[in-house]
Amino acid sequence: MIDLIDNIIMLVAISVFMYFITELTKIEGKEGFTFSIYPWVTTLPETITTLLLAVGGYYTAALYNSVFSAVFDLAVAVGLVAIVYGTVEFRLTDLAAIAAVSAIVFAVTDIDGVIDFNDGLMLYAFLAFTILYSVMRYGMFRKRPRAVEALRVVGGLIGLAILGFLYYMNVEVLVVAVGEKLGGIISALLTSIPDVIVALVYGLSESEAQAELLGAIAHDFIENVPTAAIAAGLFGGAVIDSKPMLTIALAAATAATIVFISSYKRVTRFEGFVLLVLFAICCYAALV
Repeated sequence: MIDLIDNIIMLVAISVFMYFITELTKIEGKEGFTFSIYPWVTTLPETITTLLLAVGGYYTAALYNSVFSAVFDLAVAVGLVAIVYGTVEFRLTDLAAIAAVSAIVFAVTDIDGVIDFNDGLMLYAFLAFTILYSVMRYGMFRKRPRAVEALRVVGGLIGLAILGFLYYMNVEVLVVAVGEKLGGIISALLTSIPDVIVALVYGLSESEAQAELLGAIAHDFIENVPTAAIAAGLFGGAVIDSKPMLTIALAAATAATIVFISSYKRVTRFEGFVLLVLFAICCYAALV
């Protein structure tokens, strides 16, 4: 029991370090950059963890690590910000639609309970479309990054990669101790701590912040899992989902919530509370 507590404390500490590194690597960019490019940085630890969990045969933990990261970002980050700051107004309806479709495309590939190499390539193809669209629609930078900023991003990526590997090692211990379902959910919550901290500290009033959150959600579906599927496919394997209907339901619920928010273009305090309750229900449904 004491070892498990120490393990969780270590995971929390690594997650906090991830937050500081992602803040150090941040470059001022337009919505196209924060939606499509910057999430490669913020979701790198999740990608590494998902990849290594899948390669290690912990498929349920790998899927939950990615899917619940998206659910957590949407329900908890947006919900808490709405409760703390009041009504959050959403303006990027097209990027919200892309994030919702990302969840649906992921769900379609998981219908048979197997996400293989070809599915991974298809998801990456959709990811390429999201990058192209968002950059052409909204642009990249407000001002051209200096060389020192580029070096800072490279250094941050190296740091996040190292932390991601350390994080995975602790997650593997956690999964063995508490099971794949709970271990995957806990891992997803902790890797999303930086997103929640940023949302609470800065709010979601700026369109760039909303684009970053939506981009992180999209990447959880069309970058993290397909990376693991492609890696497994190179060795003749695939990501196996033992309960695809549950995973599909979570992805569909995420897409429906995004559509609801973007349709009404706001989240009130009451709706933020509802999002938190729905997140708790999703966690319960996944565990029982």
